[in-house]
Amino acid sequence: ARGFAIDFVSAGQVRGKGAGGLHGMARMIGGLGASFKVLRRRRPDFVFGVGGYASVPVSLAAYASGVPLFLQEQNAVPGRANRMLGRMARRVYTGFGGAALYFPPGRASASGNPVRREIVEAGAESRRIGPPPAPFTVFATGGSQGARAINELVIGMGRAVRSGGGGMRFLLQTGDREFANVESVVKEENLPIEPFPFTERIGDVFARCHAVLMRAGALSLAEAALFGRPCVLIPYPFAADRHQEKNAEEYCAGGGGIWFPQEKASGEKVREALFLWAEDPDRRKAAEEGSVSFSRPDAAMAIIRSALGEIGRGVGERV
Repeated sequence: ARGFAIDFVSAGQVRGKGAGGLHGMARMIGGLGASFKVLRRRRPDFVFGVGGYASVPVSLAAYASGVPLFLQEQNAVPGRANRMLGRMARRVYTGFGGAALYFPPGRASASGNPVRREIVEAGAESRRIGPPPAPFTVFATGGSQGARAINELVIGMGRAVRSGGGGMRFLLQTGDREFANVESVVKEENLPIEPFPFTERIGDVFARCHAVLMRAGALSLAEAALFGRPCVLIPYPFAADRHQEKNAEEYCAGGGGIWFPQEKASGEKVREALFLWAEDPDRRKAAEEGSVSFSRPDAAMAIIRSALGEIGRGVGERV
């Protein structure tokens, strides 16, 4: 945990009336008791909840104990936990402007999503240097675990590019499970694809591409925006409350890209969208500017400053 102490408390999903819901409730009750003990021992100045059922016990304990509670909501459609806890929180910081509508009036503000410092710095350096040299390169990813639909789409586009003689190549994060199969196909068919299973140095990959093809996860979008990379988005169709579609809508509304529902994301349509950026520098520059407009490189510090201000403390004070 990067040098930070961790306390573990139990939690569980509370859905339905069957055994699963009862088991989740039992875990929540146990986690609530453990959270009170942690708060008494740690004596925090405030508590941050970041969504998901795992955040519920300590957030409830903080509220009941009079410890200031703050929330950070990553997605354009908040999850059930944050929607419930939003009534108790002093302030809610959202990654998307549309999420503020789900919380009490005046309670939420769009701060952007915090991203690791090394990625913020890599994004700033990449934008200072400018885009990489030709050929037009697309970073394609289905997330840290990969996505078969994305992998298959990229392989199909790689075949089309190879046969058509187009100057496009792909950097494909396959996920561990798919890597061996994808690598085998790429080598056998000599496709313009560089597959890799996963990397901790995702900033290095963003810096090597001109555009991104991916799902519409909140943090992935925040990272792409820091590098000013236009995106073709294919939201995960089974995300809770279809929140990835709302993420994609808000991101693309600012000009940073285009999105397709998975059932309409054919190789031909996606390749056409990418080729428009590859062949029209002015169009690509406009999309890059739209992407940058979504970035919030100072999100983490802005959130901390605001929370400290809410409790009457300064940034330099020890908390």
